[in-house]
Amino acid sequence: MKISTSKSEAMVLNRKKVECFLRVKEEILPQVEEFKYLRVLFMSQGRMEQEVDRRIGAASAVMRTLHRSVVVKRSVDLRSYPHLWS
Repeated sequence: MKISTSKSEAMVLNRKKVECFLRVKEEILPQVEEFKYLRVLFMSQGRMEQEVDRRIGAASAVMRTLHRSVVVKRSVDLRSYPHLWS
């Protein structure tokens, strides 16, 4: 397996800040406090507040869009939704 050291980083999951040097061949990978993987934010102390806040913000944006396009809209063609009235 080949590891691209230019694209790789290291992170230690621990409640206290810990330095851990991960060496690949002659290069030491930079240690980070947070990184995103599959759109999820991981923090080195294992805390999730920032990720929860991000998700709440995304949900709020969707709710605002729905409110503007559905709730505020004065006329909705009910013939487009016959399954709701049968």
